[in-house]
Amino acid sequence: MEKIIKRVIKIMKLKVSDVNSVPESYSSKVCSLILENNEKVILKIPYNKDKLLKEYKMLELLQGKLPTAQILDFWEGDDEIPGALLLSYIEGRPVVDKINEKIAFQMGILLAKLHNVYIEKNKLGKAYKLIYTEKNEWWSTIKKWFENCVEDCKDVLEPELMNKCIELFDLHYEVLPEPDYPSVVHMDYRPGNILVKDSDVTGLVDFENARIGSADVDFSKMKFYLWDLYPYAKEEFLRGYSLIRPLPDIEKTLPFYELFNAFTGVGWCVKRGKVNHSFCEENIIKLKEIILESKI
Repeated sequence: MEKIIKRVIKIMKLKVSDVNSVPESYSSKVCSLILENNEKVILKIPYNKDKLLKEYKMLELLQGKLPTAQILDFWEGDDEIPGALLLSYIEGRPVVDKINEKIAFQMGILLAKLHNVYIEKNKLGKAYKLIYTEKNEWWSTIKKWFENCVEDCKDVLEPELMNKCIELFDLHYEVLPEPDYPSVVHMDYRPGNILVKDSDVTGLVDFENARIGSADVDFSKMKFYLWDLYPYAKEEFLRGYSLIRPLPDIEKTLPFYELFNAFTGVGWCVKRGKVNHSFCEENIIKLKEIILESKI
């Protein structure tokens, strides 16, 4: 057991009989605990205090609206550890195998229900600046995130690829439509954060990047991790989504977000010291494919 996990268990005064790792968890430390009374719970130690506060507030506000974990305990952290959340256990496992049409359909419904949640600004408290982006600032905020990764990516991407990524980003940026606003957006909506059991979606996890923004941002990772692998799943996913709310203008925004996600994915790897990780190489390959298809 990692020292940091052992310390948090002690701080929260948990009586634990077993500790297991959780698949598909890359940013924060996440493990499942079996308590001495045989209750299963999830312990999450976010990467930093901002992520801790965002996840805490979003889970608090989504209670009863979506199949999300309940907050059982919260520790605000100290100088050594950012803090921790103790969450209820949701039956199911991340979607890591082949996805059938039924699950794709349910994934679409779940995303639409998330986007339909309305959260008032005054309910965000201390997390307001971390979560809320005004409608007229959405695209400029996305651009700022992209530009913040440029310096990091210079050490990893070839100069020609870097310049073409910036050029293509600017071309997309000039013709972006009005944001589909305001929506609760997950920012990492992908099969690995969706739980299933017996061919049914049972839960949605990992809200440390969630915020109020434009709904279309949540479609790009589904394209990469679902539609591109299983083309038949796209129709069912969009059919499920459309039953709940109108589709955003994803035909115009998907190419933009694909570039954004791949580029900032490389930047994330640099910041976290993971440039030799397969995730970094995956994003570099994706960037090369995007530039090749764009023909700029």
